Amino acid sequence: MKMTKQQNNKPEIYFFKDYLIKKYGHPLYRVSIDLPFSCPNRDDERGSGCIFCDEDGARARHLKYNLQLEQQIADSISYIQQRYDAKAPYIAYFQSFTNTYAPVAELRVLYEQALVAADFKMVIISTRPDCLPEPVIDYLAELNERYDLWIELGVQSANDRTLELIQRGHDFAAVETAVKRLAKRGIKCAAHVILGLPGENMDDYRNTAEKIAALPFSGIKIHNLLVLKKTALAKMFANPNAQPPVVPLNEYEYAKALAEFLRIIPAEWPLMRLTADANAKQLIAPKWWMKKGQFLEFFKKYYQRNAQTAEFMVETADGSPTLYHPEYRQHFHSLAGAASETKNKFILPCKLTERLKDDDVKLLDIGFGLGYNAIGAAQQAMQAAAPEHRTSNIEHSTSNERKTEYGKIHIITLEKDIGTLIAAKNIFRVNSLELEIIDALLKDGTWQSPFATIELKLGDARQTVQELNETFDCIFMDGFSPDKNPELWSFDFIRQLTRRLEPNGVIATYSSAYPVRGAMLKAGLTIGESPAFGRRRGGTVAAFSINAFAGSPLPEKEVDVVMKSTAGVPYFDHGLKLSTKAIFNYRNKLVSKLRQRGIPKWYKKQTQPVLPFASSNLCK
Repeated sequence: MKMTKQQNNKPEIYFFKDYLIKKYGHPLYRVSIDLPFSCPNRDDERGSGCIFCDEDGARARHLKYNLQLEQQIADSISYIQQRYDAKAPYIAYFQSFTNTYAPVAELRVLYEQALVAADFKMVIISTRPDCLPEPVIDYLAELNERYDLWIELGVQSANDRTLELIQRGHDFAAVETAVKRLAKRGIKCAAHVILGLPGENMDDYRNTAEKIAALPFSGIKIHNLLVLKKTALAKMFANPNAQPPVVPLNEYEYAKALAEFLRIIPAEWPLMRLTADANAKQLIAPKWWMKKGQFLEFFKKYYQRNAQTAEFMVETADGSPTLYHPEYRQHFHSLAGAASETKNKFILPCKLTERLKDDDVKLLDIGFGLGYNAIGAAQQAMQAAAPEHRTSNIEHSTSNERKTEYGKIHIITLEKDIGTLIAAKNIFRVNSLELEIIDALLKDGTWQSPFATIELKLGDARQTVQELNETFDCIFMDGFSPDKNPELWSFDFIRQLTRRLEPNGVIATYSSAYPVRGAMLKAGLTIGESPAFGRRRGGTVAAFSINAFAGSPLPEKEVDVVMKSTAGVPYFDHGLKLSTKAIFNYRNKLVSKLRQRGIPKWYKKQTQPVLPFASSNLCK
């Protein structure tokens, strides 16, 4: 039995480029060739193709329809020469549709015509397991004697229920038969697999990997599922009631699934592909923030760590690190800068330095998370009170020197998951203030210095906020986005906050979501907008008076959207104990009723109705 990467604990990935360099001393580049074949799955009696396949059938983007083979090859060579400085010899790559779906005599004519058009050392042919009759395999065996031949065999999944769902037209037994027949003739075969197919999870990926690893394949081609326009999959994706739902994997989900898959695959198999790409105009989902090269570098680092314990740490644009949360499918902070977001969305809009002058400040921090907001506020207090410490290196936070004209900040921070603090310890450097504070909070629940105190309260913020007796000068709202975590953005929760807000106090948040602003208006607050940072729209500041915060009045168009369309309908959480699903369902029903009463989905200038919950207490 072959040793797998999981068994021998080998962290390296054996890329196809490594295979080429090992065999030829240098990489070879693919020359894409589009043969005039279709696919049995597109025949009238079989259907219109696999649900994920678009009209181009994986044709290389630089190829044009009905181009003569010689011209195709010349154009492809010109393309790879310009892009990669590629030099002969090349790989003849027959990728689009099913490249053995024709009588062998026709195959022979077309392949021979193509292969004499350039200096080819290797041939890669993409096909299906149900399109390999014996005469075709005989011809492939001939090619194998003249070229380094690889067959890319479409597998997609080893789960028959998935193959049926995606309208594949064959079962996994067809794959087993095909690869064994090819291996018997000495023909190398790579399995083509897609991760993220509808209804599949990590157990399904492992099952596919284990079944493929037990077969005589020689390589693996793997990528994430793409939802492309004008496909059956696109229709499923657009249907919120589709079963199973179509939920394409984001970068982190795919990285975890891919790492798990590759640790099972034999280590000597070269990896022929790791991600999929598509024309941006054709791609519906997923919309990754990482580019192809960024993901490759990210994945190589991730793969070298233990897939079960590795944290998805990302360095943001200002150099400060953040983490990705798999449950909410979001980063904890803006990728434009985690530390900068704290300053621009929370500290400055609350006029924190001004408030600290000659007086103490009480701050309620909702969502400690990785600690940036609470720790950033403590840093701000220290820098204001002790100018000699105004540097980025602020480890000496316990200095007893303090200028009395500045007050002290008292912070109560709420956090539901103590595991978040434990994870945060892995992203900050040793001896940093961040690590000092997090360690103290984990040990004692409190941290203090001459400039600041931080008290951690664990539990559902909806409940812990009701246990607070004091009022606050500043409240930071920093939960995950309202469309993921509505519990911390409902009217009922915001009403609790207003009851704990000083007359001149201010609430600040990164969110500009219309339901949040609608809830703030309904709660009797005046709202404004903080400067944009990391996104097109600015954050939100709210208070009883416009003078309480730094920021611009909310633009009239934004006011109209909140007050004159259902976009501004708040989330409601009666009793502060509803589930996420219940909160969404209640709002959806409310929006439906308002739509029936003539309130538009989106504001249009001529629209006159005002929502029944809207408030006129809005800064203009």
